[in-house]
Amino acid sequence: MVDQAETVGGKILIVDDYPANVKLLERNLRSVGYTTVAAYDGAEALEKVQTEHPDLILLDIMLPKIDGYEVCHRLRADETTAVIPIIMITALKEMADRIRGLEAGADDFISKPFDRGELLARVKSLLQIKYYRSMLAEREKFHAVIQDLSHGIIITDADGRIQTISRRAAELLDHAGEDLTGRTLEDALSAFAIGPSLEALQASQARAVTVDLEQRDARSPRYLAGRYTRILGPGGELYNASLVFRDVTDMRQKEKLKRDFLSLVSHKLKTPLTIISGYLNLIDRGKYGEVSPQVAEAIRVTLVKVRELSDLIEKVLTYAGLTATELERAGQLVALEELLGRIRDRVEHRYPNYAIDWRIALSPKLPRARAPEELLSVVLDNLMDNAVKFTHSPQARVEVTAEEIADRRLRIRVRDNGPGIPPEHREQIFTEFTQVEEHFTGSVAGMGLGLSTAKRLVESWGGQIGFESKPGEGSTFFFTVPSEHTPAGDFPKDGR
Repeated sequence: MVDQAETVGGKILIVDDYPANVKLLERNLRSVGYTTVAAYDGAEALEKVQTEHPDLILLDIMLPKIDGYEVCHRLRADETTAVIPIIMITALKEMADRIRGLEAGADDFISKPFDRGELLARVKSLLQIKYYRSMLAEREKFHAVIQDLSHGIIITDADGRIQTISRRAAELLDHAGEDLTGRTLEDALSAFAIGPSLEALQASQARAVTVDLEQRDARSPRYLAGRYTRILGPGGELYNASLVFRDVTDMRQKEKLKRDFLSLVSHKLKTPLTIISGYLNLIDRGKYGEVSPQVAEAIRVTLVKVRELSDLIEKVLTYAGLTATELERAGQLVALEELLGRIRDRVEHRYPNYAIDWRIALSPKLPRARAPEELLSVVLDNLMDNAVKFTHSPQARVEVTAEEIADRRLRIRVRDNGPGIPPEHREQIFTEFTQVEEHFTGSVAGMGLGLSTAKRLVESWGGQIGFESKPGEGSTFFFTVPSEHTPAGDFPKDGR
């Protein structure tokens, strides 16, 4: 006997002109979790189908206005209602009546008075059939639609065998003209290196994972990028998987050219600065003769500006050189304590004449962060550098805390004792080339790229960045980053 609707559920329309019959059916169906809607004649039944969109209909034959046969016939003639299962409940015993019901489109019959167990078993069975019938109809429509899309699309079954593949997918994977239906996804992708691996994708419990494909052993390699998505059935079981991807070869090649160019620019810009800095240090140490106090002071100021210029060049090149791949992927595991120590030392070196009170406090047993270390370093460097640079107090106080939050991400906070951010400037604080000073004098080094760069990077791994500030009381910048417990490629996009 069926006594619950645990794996299917659904809304059921009961059509009967006797209220007592309707109440009896409602009581039996609702007791196992189904939702019910009632109609008391054929015309009302047709209206309720359009407004309530039931998953199944229990239909009496002898109805006022429009009888059950005609109701059934009209529903089957309409494409939008043709797949709704219909069980006719009737006191008629003649075989001719049942044949007429089948000809009108009924899926099953239950005789009055009905047995509760039989009713629930047939309802559950037909709801399952309806689900798979709907899936098949949608699959046929989907197959027709995807053939002309510019993205490649592959749909597999739960075992990884291809059920549907678009023409564009076959072309991008060098299988144009081949019938890949029934073959494994591994066969289709055999010419490509996959990141993450196919085994990792199929073993993952994440709903969607970012995928990169690179063609192996090709004179002109092809690069593809997309998403692997698990499609679950009504009971939460794996029903299908989809791989949707596009050709990003041109973009990857342009990124390589940009990286090569920026590497060259970086070398060309830094070499003269290194030479200038070297000679100034030699002069300062008296290599070329005694240096007067006035010249020594001028050399010191010049060396400070050389370091500022070098840092500024580094930030501009870092911002310009961020590639789409770097902004899409995050996979390294980073120990925050070690990273924060290195950044603290680096920031101190930039400001030798500043008194800095560092307060770094990490929660006990803090998980490692999951992000590219060099990019996480850029975010923390920008925030910690700003905390020192914009402090006008005799001593800069920088507090850095990190904790694990409810969804196993990490939240990192950097607090300063600076002047705070005026309310009128808060909207553009993460805008490129924006630097907030009450009266801009140029005395604070930089081009306003630090926070916009940090925002791009934090959002690239699915986190959010924000701040809290009161004029005269300092500012706290915070951002989230996945931890080692967050599945790679499935980072949440929501809040703090």
